[in-house]
Amino acid sequence: MQNQSKIKSKGNFFLDKENIRTIDTFRVTYFILFIVFFLLTEAGRTLYRPYIYENNINDFGIADSMGNLGGIFVQLFFGLALLNSSKTKGIRLICFFIIGYVLYETSQLILPKGVFDWKDIYGTLIGGIIGLLLFLLLQKLIKRNKIIYRF
Repeated sequence: MQNQSKIKSKGNFFLDKENIRTIDTFRVTYFILFIVFFLLTEAGRTLYRPYIYENNINDFGIADSMGNLGGIFVQLFFGLALLNSSKTKGIRLICFFIIGYVLYETSQLILPKGVFDWKDIYGTLIGGIIGLLLFLLLQKLIKRNKIIYRF
């Protein structure tokens, strides 16, 4: 019976019950990165992509996969800011998003109006791996987790 209560108090696969009620330096950092990557992704879609297409520049498919490449960063850091997961659960969350994006893209093969593109899968994988590395770097850089507010 004690083992079950310990498991329940830890939270679930992605969530720590104590962390979700806490605003700390990790959560604020994740939220700032979410906003920055959202703005960069939208700038890439509205400025970079049309410029590349209009000038027939070969950018190795970056303009084509801008939504997935930037979108995975936005999704990762929004999820991390929302759930404020610990290191292990944050890695699980990141892997969940990467796998979800890849599965969604491959499901485009069988969906009636889906458009499958390998570049989107590459963009997701590259962005996801860079996002994971950035997450791990933040875990090392933010040594002391200062709690700003707990509710």
